[in-house]
Amino acid sequence: MQSKICVLQVIPNLDVSGASQGCVDVANYLTEKKYNSYIATNSGQKRKNVNGYETKVLKVPVHTKNPLIVILNIFRLTRIIRSCGINILHVRSRAPAWSSYVACLMTHTKYVSTFHGTYNFNNFLKKYYNSIMLMTDGTIAISKFIYDEIKTKYKKMPKIIKIIPRGIDLEFFNAASIDQEAKDNILKEFKINRESIKIMLPGRMTEWKGHLILLKAFERVIHQIDKKLELLLVGPDDNTLLKKKLTSFVYKKNIQSTVHFISARDDINNFYSIADIVVSPSTDPEAFGRVSIEAQAMGKFVIASNHGGSTETIINNETGYLFNNADVNDLSAKILKAINEDKHRSETVRQACIMNAQNNYSGKKMCDSTLNFYKEIIG
Repeated sequence: MQSKICVLQVIPNLDVSGASQGCVDVANYLTEKKYNSYIATNSGQKRKNVNGYETKVLKVPVHTKNPLIVILNIFRLTRIIRSCGINILHVRSRAPAWSSYVACLMTHTKYVSTFHGTYNFNNFLKKYYNSIMLMTDGTIAISKFIYDEIKTKYKKMPKIIKIIPRGIDLEFFNAASIDQEAKDNILKEFKINRESIKIMLPGRMTEWKGHLILLKAFERVIHQIDKKLELLLVGPDDNTLLKKKLTSFVYKKNIQSTVHFISARDDINNFYSIADIVVSPSTDPEAFGRVSIEAQAMGKFVIASNHGGSTETIINNETGYLFNNADVNDLSAKILKAINEDKHRSETVRQACIMNAQNNYSGKKMCDSTLNFYKEIIG
C-alpha cells in the first residue's frame, strides 16, 4: 500500500532553467508512481510539460519579493496545503522560501528545500536571507560543490542534508534516437557546413555563461588551424545588450560567416547531435552543470571551466577537458588539442561520455533518490 506522500513543490517560474526541469521531472515521476503531486508557481512555458498541468500546477505569485505579497502567499500556501492534503512542501528558490517556511509552521507540514546555487552574499542580511533554504527538515544539495559551499559558509545546518545530483532524460538526450531528417533541416535552415567541425555553447545568453570568452578563443583557433570550424551559440538570447556586444565582436573580427546565433530551441538534442565539441565556459562556478551531462549523454566531448560542478561531472582527459577559468589562451589551447587529437571522432571517447551520463546522471536516478529523501523526512 502506498504511503500517504503528497508533495507541493514551490518554484517562482517554470522556465528553461535546470531547477525548473528538475521540478517538472520530479512532479511527473511522483504522478506516475501514484503519489499526489502539485506545483505552486507564477508562470512559465514548462508548466505544460507537467502531466495534468491544468489541475496539478497552481498559479501563485511566488516569484515576487514584495513584502506584502510574500505575507499574502503564506495564507495562499496554507490554503493549498490544507485543501490538497500536502504533507511535504519542497521549495526550490529563496523568493518563495520565507512564505513557504511560515505556512509549514502553521500547518505542521514537513519543509524541505533544494539548494540550487551558491547564493552569494556580501553582508549579514543577505546571508540571513539565504539561510531560509537551510531552516528545513531536510535540504538537497545538487552537487558536492554545493554541499561544500553550504558546510563552509553557513553555521546552521538542516536536520538532514543530502547530495542528489541533477538527472536528465536519457531518452531525449540519446544520439540513437535522433532523426537524420531533423538534423538535415537544421543544417539547411542555419546554413551550417556539413563537413565543418562544429563547436557549440548551449545556454542562456548572460554574462557569466562565458559567451565572449568562447568567441575570443574561437577567433584565435580558426587562425591556427587549416580545418573548417563553425560556432553554434544556442539558447535564449533576450539579453539584447550582451547580444549586441557579441555581434559587434563577431563583425569586428570578420568571423560572421562561421558564427551562428540560434535562439532557444525545444529540440536542443538535435543541436547536440550536430555538434562535435561542446563548451561550457562559465565564469561563475556552475552549481551542477547540466550542459556537460547533456552533451556527454549525446556522446560529445566537453570543454568546461575548471570550477564548480563541472569538476564532478566531467572525467578530465577522458570525457572532456577542464580549462583555467576565464583564460582565453588556455581555452583556445584546449580546443586545439581536442581537435588535433580527434576527440570529437573517437569512438572510445563517445562511449566513455555516454556511460558516464547513463551510470551517474539519469533522471530516474535523481527522482528515485528524491522520493527516498521524502520518505526519510516523513520518517
